Amino acid sequence: MDTKTILGFIPLLLAVPSYGYYIHRVYRHGVKPHMYSWLIWSILAGVGFVGQLSDNAGPGAWNTGITVVGCFSIFIVSIKHGQRKLTQLDKLLLTIAVFAVLVLLVSENYVISTLMAVVAALIGFALTFIKAFKKPNEETPVTFFVNSLRNFISLFALNSISFLTFFYPFVVMIAGLSIVLVVLIRRRISPR
Repeated sequence: MDTKTILGFIPLLLAVPSYGYYIHRVYRHGVKPHMYSWLIWSILAGVGFVGQLSDNAGPGAWNTGITVVGCFSIFIVSIKHGQRKLTQLDKLLLTIAVFAVLVLLVSENYVISTLMAVVAALIGFALTFIKAFKKPNEETPVTFFVNSLRNFISLFALNSISFLTFFYPFVVMIAGLSIVLVVLIRRRISPR
């Protein structure tokens, strides 16, 4: 196996325990995923995955593919065990995200689709960021950290570096780290 293939497999190996840990925390420790964020992320990771495949990302795209499966699994769990109440801000952000998805569906331009996917993914992260700020004990920073690490590693597994292959995992990595930071800081400032 070449180096890129090995680097493509590492995020896959990290994904299963990471998502499994998050789901375990939902069932056993009161973590309440924001249902709409995870739905948005699963759909948009699919768009990002297609964009990466279209530009020969190779093993670097595998992480985005497994992200689709992991995010959708957490969305399914969050239907019963997550935060489902919509605030006015949630409604606004969800409307923007749905509009972004509609644009993705009608666009035949992978660059525009990827850009819209990143914008809509950031909206999903904003929903979780706000919830994590208000209720830091209802999120687990471990999963977001591991997912950011997976995205970082996947960047080195890319067969080609371009806007289509690099931008989505890079932005998701940074956004995930921001959630880790807000949870850790808020827990320190206002423990249980």
